[in-house]
Order: sequence, then structure tokens, then C-alpha cells
Amino acid sequence: MSQTVQMLVAAVLKLGLIASAVFYTFLVMTTYAKEGPDYRLYLESGDSARSVQRLLIWVGIKVTTAIRRGFRSVLELLYDASADVGTWVVSKSGAEVQARFRSRFL
Repeated sequence: MSQTVQMLVAAVLKLGLIASAVFYTFLVMTTYAKEGPDYRLYLESGDSARSVQRLLIWVGIKVTTAIRRGFRSVLELLYDASADVGTWVVSKSGAEVQARFRSRFL
């Protein structure tokens, strides 16, 4: 009986943790969509709970912005690399392929 209760409590805690993470992600994404990456942090000494919430959302927005910039850099690098590979493949191909490439894309 005790083991069943422990498993049930653990499952409820895990579900609560997952629900909290989803809610936090929702708050960060909606605030990011509304305010953008320049979300301003302002704290009030009289309302500490709201200040903690704003701080957590601000941190989430900064992390989201960093991830977005990193992802964009990787995509730009892959785009440049694919263009270089395409140029290399065409240069190593025969005259017929090069002529078809030039007539189609240049």
C-alpha cells in the first residue's frame, strides 16, 4: 500500500513539473511574441512574487533570443556550405552538365 502511494505521489509530482514547464514556456513565448527580444525587466520591491515572475520570464526571453541567434548562425553556415558544395559539384561535372547549369541558372 505504501509503495503504491509513493508511486502515485511521484507521478503527480512529475505531472505537476511537466505542467509547470509547459506553462512557463507558454508565458515566455507569448511575452516574446508580444514584447520581442527587447523585453524590459522592471522589479518592484512591494510585489516580490510578480517581480520573480518577471525575472523568470526575462531570463526565458534572453535564453530564447540566444538560441534563436545560434540557430540562425548555423543555418547561414549550412546555406553557405551547400552553395559551395553545389559549385564544386558543377565544376567537377562534365561540359554538358555545366552548360545545362549555365543555361538554367545564369
